[in-house]
Order: sequence, then C-alpha cells, then structure tokens
Amino acid sequence: MKPKPHPTNFILLFFLLTPLVAQTNVGKPNAPLTQSATNVPKTVDEAVAVLKTKWLSAKDLDWLLRTPQKRAVATLYRPFGTGVRNKFHLWGDNQQLRDSCGVNDPEGCSVVIFNRLWESVRSDADPSLVRQLDCQFQLAEAIEINYKGFYGITTRGLLEQLQSQVNAQMANLEHASTPPCQNSLTLEVEGKPVKDCFVDASFARHRKGQPNDQPTDQPTEANLETVLGWLGVRNFFMARHVPPEIVLNYSRQCQFRNPPPS
Repeated sequence: MKPKPHPTNFILLFFLLTPLVAQTNVGKPNAPLTQSATNVPKTVDEAVAVLKTKWLSAKDLDWLLRTPQKRAVATLYRPFGTGVRNKFHLWGDNQQLRDSCGVNDPEGCSVVIFNRLWESVRSDADPSLVRQLDCQFQLAEAIEINYKGFYGITTRGLLEQLQSQVNAQMANLEHASTPPCQNSLTLEVEGKPVKDCFVDASFARHRKGQPNDQPTDQPTEANLETVLGWLGVRNFFMARHVPPEIVLNYSRQCQFRNPPPS
C-alpha cells in the first residue's frame, strides 16, 4: 500500500477500509449480548467461538473465507472491533483475555482475535476451496492496475478498464516461465449499480493545476487487491473471491450522477 492516498502500512489500511462494514451485516451480532465479567471469553479461542456462533451469520463467515486476511482483519477492526473490545471487556477487567492475546493493548488484542477468527473459518472450509482461494488471492496481489484516468470515469468504464487490464496481465502470466495457478479471472457485479453513474476514484486525481499528460512522481499503479479496496470504500461495494471470479457487491446504486470536478 502507498502513502496517503496510497497507504503503505497496515495501520492506515484499517482506517481506509473500515467504512465497508457499514454496508454489510458484518459487525451486527445475531442476538443482543448482555455479557458480564463472568461470561465474557477469557481466551482467544473462546472469543473466536463466541464470534462464530453468536455474532456472525453464515453469510458473514463466508465473506471472511473469501476475503484475503489483511483486508478481512482491517474491515473488522472498526466499528465491529469497537463492539468486540467493549463487549469482551478488553478496555476493562478482562486481563485474562489480553494475556491470551499476548498483548496488553485492547486494540492489539482484538487484531489477534480477528486473525485467529480468519484462520479458524479457513480451517472449517473444504481444503480444495481454500487452495483455490489462495491461488486467486495471490493473483490479485500479482496483477498490477494502472489507475491513471480512473478519476472522472463511469462505473461502466471502470469495470471495462479493470477487466481489460486483468485480461492483458493474465495473458502475460500464461506465457511466463511459471504459469498462473488459474487460467482466468473475471470481475462480476452484484447489487445493480447504475453503470452510467460516475465513480469516486479520488486517489487517482492529479494534483491541482497539473495537466493529466504531465509527468509526475505520484504513483499510478497498485495491485488489483489494493485498488479494489480503495474503490470499494469510496463506492460502497464489497469484493469477495469466488474463483475464478471476484464478485463486487454494490450496496449503493449510484455514487455520483455528475462527473466530479476536474
């Protein structure tokens, strides 16, 4: 990840991705929890069991399975993580759970729990599916997207440009000395976005007063996984891996009716 608006570290990624939680049921417990100090989990494994059985739906768990670890943990961090830290008394008297995490910091402890949760969901899944997902996760990290020109583009144009770049790089990978672990990668859309609406791609905007064709030291490339993360936050879609597809589930039909200011 790159410096703002191209984050280069995981901590910034937390704040970049957390608005996605508002678009899903992730972070909404299945039943109200009124936990006291006597029934909150005392170990990481107990916390994971509570999240899997009482907080998260089957749909939430499937989303975790189909999302790379860093993005999954970052998405859970807030506001879902705030609920976990409060309900599990990580800010209060639950020293046993903090000790089990191996860190005394409540926020750091919640990250340990979410990483273990992601690993636990994978351990429950069909090993052949996990291998397929790992293959596609690696492809999404390997494919570089040139996002110059994404600012001011429509949803239709964005999807076409993304797929075109993915196709070109998949073709190149097939001729590499080490062929890719899958032969195709297709972007599919759910949620019926209005494709003539304009997207929010503010990270691709040139500095004020700088012509689009002027050379710049500002980065214009990032891997597909990162670009989908940036776009998802700004355009209210959740990306999940369903090999050989990446499904973009839009919760908002239209981000901008008119093109953004130049």
